[in-house]
Amino acid sequence: MIRGVAVAALAVVVTLPGAATPARAAGVDAIKKVGEVAFGLLLQSRQGELTEQQIIQALQQFVGVVRDAESEIISHLDAVAAAPWVGAAQHAILEVPSLPLLAEDPLQDYALQVALHARQAKSVFDAVEFGPEADHLGFAVASLYAVGLQARIAAGLGTTTYLPNYRTAMEAIVNRLEPQCSSREGDMDYHPSIYHVVHTCRTPYGDRTFQDYQVNGHWQEGPWTEATLKAAAGAATSWVVAKDVLQRMNNGGI
Repeated sequence: MIRGVAVAALAVVVTLPGAATPARAAGVDAIKKVGEVAFGLLLQSRQGELTEQQIIQALQQFVGVVRDAESEIISHLDAVAAAPWVGAAQHAILEVPSLPLLAEDPLQDYALQVALHARQAKSVFDAVEFGPEADHLGFAVASLYAVGLQARIAAGLGTTTYLPNYRTAMEAIVNRLEPQCSSREGDMDYHPSIYHVVHTCRTPYGDRTFQDYQVNGHWQEGPWTEATLKAAAGAATSWVVAKDVLQRMNNGGI
């Protein structure tokens, strides 16, 4: 399968070409679906030994959701092309449609290689500065770990050590990319009939601004809560994907 990957210079500072923009909401939903299907197979496997037919059906479903998310995942990998593991990671994603056709040994080899790429991506994520680079890497990390989980279960490899590593990676993304919001009085507070508060939230793509704006007791915008501010500010970032994975882990007792 995938051979000869350079495992050097992981602590590089990745520089993106041109102006960086957040992912599309539809692309984020597609990547979240990859994790959802992978965890579905994990929960199914915990209910008892999977039959060969169940594994084939699960892999075929997984091929479909990865195909839907493929262009979005590859675009994030392209954005961090300075990292030495990216070419192999792209190959891993593009080879997902081959999984139902692989014999046991090649499938195990594939699963082990994807796990390596996921750990390498996480190492680079830890090294880069807060910003678009970190967000692109967050998507890459989440995608690779989900693919690795699906392949690992299908190949009959254990998940005892893999899942804690997966959780740690998702926690790192959530903790680092969670929007940080602050509030101040708006410029129109001196009008008795107007209530105006401005909220500024830090995101990997710069600050986003929201406002609570009320005139004569009628809301024009808002009111915002801490939770809704973070959800709006962090929409279409890898924070959303990692948060969704952690929720699935918690709900499944993983």
